[in-house]
Amino acid sequence: MPDPSDYTARNLATKIFPFVRPFGKLIFFSTVANLLFSAANALVLAIVEPVFSTLFGGPTSVTSQVPEVASGMKARFDEVVSSILVAPDYYDSIRNISLVIFGLFVVRGLTKYIGNIISTRLEEGIMKRIRDSLFVHITSQSMDFFTRRKTGDVISLLTNDVGVLNHATVNSVTTLWREATTLIIYLVLLLMISAKLMLISVGIALVGLVLIRSFTKMLRTYGSRLQAAQADYTSTLQETVLGIRVVKGMGVEPHVIKRFTDQTAGYVQRALRNTRVMGLIPVVNDTFGILALVSVFYVGGMERATGAITPSNLVTFLFLLFGLMQPISVIVNTIAQMQRGIAAGANVASVLDEVPLITSGSLDASPLTPEIRIRNVNFTYGAHQVLKDVSFTIHKGETVALVGSSGSGKSTMLDLLLRFYDPGSGSIELDGTDIRMLDVRSYRHLFGVVSQETILFNDSVRNNISLGDANADESRVRQSASIAHAHDFISAMPEGYETIIGDRGMRLSGGQRQRVAIARALYREPQILLFDEATSALDTESERLVQDAIDDVLKNRTAVIVAHRLSTIVNADRIVVFDDGRIAEEGTHTELLARGGVYGRLHALQFASTT
Repeated sequence: MPDPSDYTARNLATKIFPFVRPFGKLIFFSTVANLLFSAANALVLAIVEPVFSTLFGGPTSVTSQVPEVASGMKARFDEVVSSILVAPDYYDSIRNISLVIFGLFVVRGLTKYIGNIISTRLEEGIMKRIRDSLFVHITSQSMDFFTRRKTGDVISLLTNDVGVLNHATVNSVTTLWREATTLIIYLVLLLMISAKLMLISVGIALVGLVLIRSFTKMLRTYGSRLQAAQADYTSTLQETVLGIRVVKGMGVEPHVIKRFTDQTAGYVQRALRNTRVMGLIPVVNDTFGILALVSVFYVGGMERATGAITPSNLVTFLFLLFGLMQPISVIVNTIAQMQRGIAAGANVASVLDEVPLITSGSLDASPLTPEIRIRNVNFTYGAHQVLKDVSFTIHKGETVALVGSSGSGKSTMLDLLLRFYDPGSGSIELDGTDIRMLDVRSYRHLFGVVSQETILFNDSVRNNISLGDANADESRVRQSASIAHAHDFISAMPEGYETIIGDRGMRLSGGQRQRVAIARALYREPQILLFDEATSALDTESERLVQDAIDDVLKNRTAVIVAHRLSTIVNADRIVVFDDGRIAEEGTHTELLARGGVYGRLHALQFASTT
């Protein structure tokens, strides 16, 4: 698994670039809009000199009011500006200057408005692509990915981390471009007035930037910790909401509340540490900015006394330098904020770079006969060997039950059959073909699965049964529900098959949820049915109803049943008994009881506990 701490800003830029490439036109228009905004912003200050010359030259001497100018580019620039703004008549000059200033502010406002709209479309478009790709990549991961990560961490990744990545990275790039353009234009204007004063101001500012740079590594570390803290309380929130029945039933609200508030307090503490460092950056930046301004005022004042610079040029330089402080401050603060975005981006990139352990083959599984052969399968999870040299066959049309004590390996065997994991050694074959050679989607489509923990969605009964089918077959939905003994109670609901069953199907009883789950499995018209402890969490009446449904479903179908209650599998064609990861014995219910082995002991223990 990639480590987020290994990613640099350059690595992340490489990862994000493919998501940015489709938005070339928007980037162009955003660039133009921000360039126009920066130019208008700079010109507002650049015309200070003709404004002063016109105002203080007096209305009687306008004809001779050509501002004092420096040599070279600045002289030519002033001549152009003066020719546009300064008229022979004083009142015409005032009118011209007023109109130009108003026009520049209108252009400045419009270009900023348009630039913000384009930037938002650009940023949200990029983030949508990243979020969608991340979601697709996560759903394509093997089951080991989800066993290694908390559900809350995955949710936090798609919501918090992607949001921070947008605000602190993608959004910041737009801001950096706009402010950097303004900065460059200002620097050109300053250079045109006085190279010496510009070098003094830039030199002082660079010292401040060097100091600020030392903070960025700390901010990236704090940003990473902030994202981790956010993931922690998101995870607790998710677990509490999903487990609210247990929380309330056991009266442990104070415990989960304390856990959540402790985690949010930890987030606040980390946010404060981050803010302390962030808060120093504008202080250092402003201090060195004012130092640069005072230094230019002092040195420029000395040069004014010697005639090296004209008063109007010095005033313009000071105005421009003062205006330069804002884009520098925004750039510095934006770079500081980007550190948290880089930390969030590293989390996103590490997941995008994670390669699923289960890779799809290329062969279509649908034409194959649903006969499965398990050959010498071994499987280790962590340091624990769960399955040890397991071999057996599931014939077409046969119902095979897998039983054993908790931890014996029967549910793991079911996970391997569905190819959630691959064996460490040995093989599983479908009609003589190793399932690793088969296309995963077509292979899994052969199965209908009903598990102990029934997962239904906050949608109609119809959509839950026809899950994944955009054009649901009404007759097939009803037929599947009828076979699963669910049609009667569904029809009795106020809106029948259109009834919304609530989050995780909470408006249904446990037995009703299981029968809807069986109908969902049947709707897929599977060749093989898998039942994983499908009745173990039900009361006696619900178990009977669900078991009747299962018995009807199993007719003329290949089925594998993992069962804890042995009474539910007495009619299985064959029972495979697991013990400590190995197959201890197999046979029919009657044969195994007569043998008096592991199955006999399990049966005796269960029925002894019910008498």
